[in-house]
Amino acid sequence: MDNQVRIIGGRWRGRQVPVLDSQSLRPTPDRVRETLFNWLGLEIQNAHCLDLFAGSGILGLEALSRGASQVTFIDQDPATTQLLEKTILSLPPAQKPQLFIQHRRYVIPNLIEKESPHNSCVHLLTQDALLPIAQASGPYDIIFLDPPFKKDLLNPCIPLLKTYGYEKPGTFVYLEMERGFTPLFPEHWKLYRESKAGKVVYQLVEVQA
Repeated sequence: MDNQVRIIGGRWRGRQVPVLDSQSLRPTPDRVRETLFNWLGLEIQNAHCLDLFAGSGILGLEALSRGASQVTFIDQDPATTQLLEKTILSLPPAQKPQLFIQHRRYVIPNLIEKESPHNSCVHLLTQDALLPIAQASGPYDIIFLDPPFKKDLLNPCIPLLKTYGYEKPGTFVYLEMERGFTPLFPEHWKLYRESKAGKVVYQLVEVQA
């Protein structure tokens, strides 16, 4: 049976998001997400976001709920992205984002009301996060990096954000990692905020010119 995690802010506040019962999935806790989005503040409004190790999708869904205009979700596990697709399609019709699967629109009648002030769109891809996104529409305003712990994925991923054109000056990058892990920041990254919760360390970085 699937577990659940809830969206804690915005238009979908309180809505439950299903999570596959898998040891590799570790959704960001409520308290951590609340702190993160307090740090971001109004930066989330109309933001173009990348959720690069999406898992349950809770970070990207929280961003959409709070006013982001576009989120690209990436995860390499087909079962995970299929569940996330179902979650997106289950949202209230007037608030449902336009959904693209591998950049092909998932067509549903009355998918979204054109007059809705909450128009947004989602790109959902099943692929390795360390590979370039085909037809990527970056650079992004906000990037979420919350890979599985103890698999040495975070540091190899960090330089690729510049290589693949995902970041720009002013981009905020969120990193979540286990205590004792040291992320390798490039010179043009500046630590903006940092905190700890239990065995988790999380940071918000701002990309400099």
